[in-house]
Amino acid sequence: MKISVIIPAYNCEATIQQTLDSIFSQTVQPYEILILNDGSIDRTLEIANSYRPRVKVFSQSNTGAGGARDALCRQAQGDLIAFLDPDDVWHPRYLETQCKLVDQYPDAVAYFTDHEQFTGLGGHAWNGDPTESEQGVAVMTSVQFLIRYLRSYSPFIPSNLCVPRSALLSLGDEPFKLRNSEDVYFFHLLAPRGRIVYLPQKLAGYRIREESYSSSRIRTAKAEVHVFELLADQYSALEDSGLRNTYWRCFATKRRMYAKHLLGIGDLALARDQIHKSLLISGPASKAKSLRLLLLSYLPAALQPEWPPEYRGWAGPRES
Repeated sequence: MKISVIIPAYNCEATIQQTLDSIFSQTVQPYEILILNDGSIDRTLEIANSYRPRVKVFSQSNTGAGGARDALCRQAQGDLIAFLDPDDVWHPRYLETQCKLVDQYPDAVAYFTDHEQFTGLGGHAWNGDPTESEQGVAVMTSVQFLIRYLRSYSPFIPSNLCVPRSALLSLGDEPFKLRNSEDVYFFHLLAPRGRIVYLPQKLAGYRIREESYSSSRIRTAKAEVHVFELLADQYSALEDSGLRNTYWRCFATKRRMYAKHLLGIGDLALARDQIHKSLLISGPASKAKSLRLLLLSYLPAALQPEWPPEYRGWAGPRES
């Protein structure tokens, strides 16, 4: 099995060497490693080029992680595409484990492990061998994946994901497409294609950067609502009514999440607009939640709940 590793790289001079070293430490080596320098203005390109010819390096003007991943996907020639961000790392047995999952579940469209978070610019020390843990594999339907992805903590990020090239090609030329919430778009675009495999072993290290302090929850919530708007027609056309209904329930939840953040900054008009829209796309149970939220928005400020803060912390979870 040929594995392509793709890395979108933007201003990551402090971490990309650790990322690449974690690939070269794998017990199963990839067929190719592709790096796209996405308009960096630091030493990212210089560091990436120092690894030639072990890696292939491309450059383009900055498009964001979504556009960079799309460009890399078009270049990848492996049977299995492994995604890795330039500040994250893999356990040495990550690719070995992913290959085993593909062998066991060859009809799946995505393979995830779990990840653990770490902070700062230093390297990540693994606590033992995660592959020795007795963790069972979860093989999820599209509906099960969407529901789990909506939870406040989701183990699903690009850096612990592998996708068969055949499944990737079925998504078109822009499977990531967006500058913001591109991973949310990709996961929801991919989900209807088939089963998704998840092994809860922490074989990827996800670096939490200082920038997380200033990451706007409102901006993220707005971008995620936009993702659902973009995919609404595709999900409406699905024959699977259970998957369609799950999508609309998740969409209504995203609108309520956005509304809560807007209420937190006092933007009542836009918050109520989102709540009204959530009422149009959901079933009875979801409508009841939306109506309750709408009523709360009309209470005096002193009687309203404490709404989510505008900015997240190091590992701020998504609202459920």
